[in-house]
Amino acid sequence: MLRAMNGDSNHEHWSSRLGFTLAAIGSAVGLGNMWRFSYMTAENGGAAFVVLYLAMTAFVGLPVMLAELALGRGASRSPIQALAHYGGKRWRPLGILFVASGFLILAYYSVIAGWTVRYAVSALVTGFPDDAGARFSQVAAGWEAVAWHLGFMAVTVWVVSGGIRAGIERSALVLMPLLGSLVVGLAVYAASLDGAGPGYRYYFHTSFAAILDWKVLADAAGQAFFSLSLGMGAMLTYASYLHREHDLPREAITISLADFSVAFLAGMVVFPLLFALGLQSQVIGTAGTAHEVGSLGALFVVLPAAFHAMGMVGRLVGLLFFIALVLGALTSAISLLEVVVASALDGLGWPRRKAA
Repeated sequence: MLRAMNGDSNHEHWSSRLGFTLAAIGSAVGLGNMWRFSYMTAENGGAAFVVLYLAMTAFVGLPVMLAELALGRGASRSPIQALAHYGGKRWRPLGILFVASGFLILAYYSVIAGWTVRYAVSALVTGFPDDAGARFSQVAAGWEAVAWHLGFMAVTVWVVSGGIRAGIERSALVLMPLLGSLVVGLAVYAASLDGAGPGYRYYFHTSFAAILDWKVLADAAGQAFFSLSLGMGAMLTYASYLHREHDLPREAITISLADFSVAFLAGMVVFPLLFALGLQSQVIGTAGTAHEVGSLGALFVVLPAAFHAMGMVGRLVGLLFFIALVLGALTSAISLLEVVVASALDGLGWPRRKAA
């Protein structure tokens, strides 16, 4: 029997299929799509990584997502309670692992998200500085970094406190179309740059040797699980608020396609931009693999340097790019916090605002 019939105030429902779909896509789409996918593609043989990522998504990611959606909707409970509902007490530790994973990911994810907010604000107020490396050192450490992190978490808590319909669903209906529009617009702009062609060629180049590399396969699997929000209870928790008539296979395919589309389009922004400005050597080594600058360094040092070199146009493009990062980070952080909040509601009986 649904918890709503039992008078449990925790059991809310999405008001529409669109609301759930956009919220679930928001959970999947985040920093992993906006930058990590592009960087992993550069590091692992271009289109070879994309092919393996699609294969892992189709043959592993989709079945796992469908399982999480079915468990959540069937039990109408958060991860710990849902797994105990189907598997008994022996499955409770797995539910606890789901919640702990989401909490730990949120713990570092929100720190990086705080950096993206600060870069977006800086782009709006002062622009990008000459010395991007020194700027990143200032942004990534100290009490100001803590303050921006806490500010980002405050917004996340505020949204989750509003509940499923008034908080999470309402924010998804606004944020996800805005994010999609920004990414598409940036991809169109990147295509107009002189010198973007080599960036596309690098992005779409396929190294068949890389397809047979176990490391590339492992990276593709890790990206698929991280990007689709699998194994951390987010999809299971969101599905617990679904009505019974929802078509779960269709939802899983829609979420996966949207997740990949945003990641793919982000690559069509990053690579043409880097090559058009001649900055590819700072990210891509002589062997065609990712440079030792690292993924975070490339995101917060190389790209801001590129935006600075573009002048006022770069300031606007950089502002839109970091706003897109903030939106993706926020929608993912909301889902991660909801996993922990829903578990507190189910297991401890706390009211939503206190739990958030």
